[in-house]
Amino acid sequence: LLVQHYFIQSNLRMNSIFFVLIACFLSVNCNPNQRIFLESKQTLPHSNGWTNAGKAKKNEQINLVFALKQGNPALLEEHFWGCSDPSSPMYGHYLTLEEVAELVRPDPRDIQEVKRWLRSYGISPDRSCSSPLTGDFLKCSMLVRTAELLLETEFSYYTSPDTSDDVIIRASKEYTVPYRVGKVLDFIGGLHRVPDVRRRLRVRERIPLNSQDSSILDNNQFSLEDDSYHAFRYGVHPDTLRKQYSVGASVGGQSANNSQATAQFLGQHYSPTDLKEFMFLFGKGFTHRTTVDHVIGPNSGKTGLEANLDVQYLMSLGANVTTTFWSTGGLHEGQEPFLEWMLDLSSNTTVPYIFSVSYGDYERSLSVEYMQRINKEFQKAGVRGISILFASGDGGAGCYRSENGSVTFEPEFPATSPFVTAVGGTRFTSMFSDDNEQANDISGGGFSALFKMPKYQKESVAHYLNTSKLPDPKHFDATKRAFPDLAAMSDNFWIIINRFVMNVAGTSAATPTVAGIFALLNDARLAAGKPVLGFLNPFIYRHRDAFTDITSGTNSEACWLDPLEGYNVAEGWDPVTGMGTPDFSKLLEVVLS
Repeated sequence: LLVQHYFIQSNLRMNSIFFVLIACFLSVNCNPNQRIFLESKQTLPHSNGWTNAGKAKKNEQINLVFALKQGNPALLEEHFWGCSDPSSPMYGHYLTLEEVAELVRPDPRDIQEVKRWLRSYGISPDRSCSSPLTGDFLKCSMLVRTAELLLETEFSYYTSPDTSDDVIIRASKEYTVPYRVGKVLDFIGGLHRVPDVRRRLRVRERIPLNSQDSSILDNNQFSLEDDSYHAFRYGVHPDTLRKQYSVGASVGGQSANNSQATAQFLGQHYSPTDLKEFMFLFGKGFTHRTTVDHVIGPNSGKTGLEANLDVQYLMSLGANVTTTFWSTGGLHEGQEPFLEWMLDLSSNTTVPYIFSVSYGDYERSLSVEYMQRINKEFQKAGVRGISILFASGDGGAGCYRSENGSVTFEPEFPATSPFVTAVGGTRFTSMFSDDNEQANDISGGGFSALFKMPKYQKESVAHYLNTSKLPDPKHFDATKRAFPDLAAMSDNFWIIINRFVMNVAGTSAATPTVAGIFALLNDARLAAGKPVLGFLNPFIYRHRDAFTDITSGTNSEACWLDPLEGYNVAEGWDPVTGMGTPDFSKLLEVVLS
């Protein structure tokens, strides 16, 4: 049923590609210019809530990204698993970006094939295109009229579901490429995929902060001058988390070589002023920095909830660690922001060791080819020793309603990727107490509908499947990648934004919390002369005793308008809280042993 729900269109399209390829293979007169669908599933923008606002002007300039097939994919994956597995002699033996480039660089003949195709439509690769250091992407600028001829499609303006001010240009029809070109490309970016602008933090409370007048929260008075505000009892703030996860007040970054980052998209910018005020109010219990060390990309314009949350809590848990705010151009640049970030990683020789990312799309909205290639990009990061953590989503098991009215679960990518760490959410049983931590029912989790279950989690997930009450098996595939991998608090977080104290919730809060803790563990390893942890999942599942098992809480959300509940919380791994929450003191002992 999952295959029917998610991939019937993909399978039909893949079959058509397969038969074209077989026909060409068997025929001595195969026409290399025969057009084929490069991606098996092309979800048009209107399917994701965007509104077609009319045909794009022919002289509009757009950017397209051509993902060239990489060299040595099997060797890349082999090295990825070797350097990420604590039991492997290759553990911690990471590659430089230059070495990665040598490994994955496409066949020069494939590059020339694509360039010849572009030149035949008047596009000069030398003047209009650029590539990252790894050489496995070609980003080209061209007019809409040229792109329509090149890909036999049409382009339109689309406005976002939130506001008509957000306008992007995307293809309004499916695209094709010549067979000879399709053989050497994985996908083309900038055509159909659109940002999910509907993902929003849950805002619980918004209270103005005035440095002249005191504010009252539940009979607890605070102001800018109140030295005790960091111990405020209502909700979650840095001291709450550091206490909960055994991060001592004196623990902070010491290594000059250590680094952490948050990746931001969709015009999310942080406020340096808000950060300083946040640390003044909430940072009195630990040594910290009050400024971000490096900003890559734009950071001007409206302050974003997501950006402020990530920066304020990444720098509170990963206190005193060199921090980068990595921003990708917003909607108005017409980019696929997540893909742009992937290209940036392939272009920069020095990048932070750990990334906190709150971004995702439903698996069913993306093509198999696109997700498989993005997985290769995660492997490229992993072999360089980079840890990438993604929020698992705020819809629990998720709910997909098909055209015939049937419902099933809705997993999110990249959280479902076997090559990243997915972070779920917990909460306290009461907002006025931090005695008991339980599963948060919004915590995204479940099973991928596409990617097979990786070896590192098979034993832990099997225990859950064999001992727990499960939902109807028609709603998930228990042989596929299970997520999340671990969890942290995700409810009632205080942040500062535009001189307001705001209370927010979501796994977007849990992710920078966990990332900051692992940044401190990296710091300890660097100080001891050890390599950083890199891809975290084999380590997490190998050292389950270093995590606090979360065994209470309600089922994860699913289709609340229908009688379809999500997954149970259970002993050991479960699809709500993963392996549990981090215990820094135990993890520190493990990473140094």
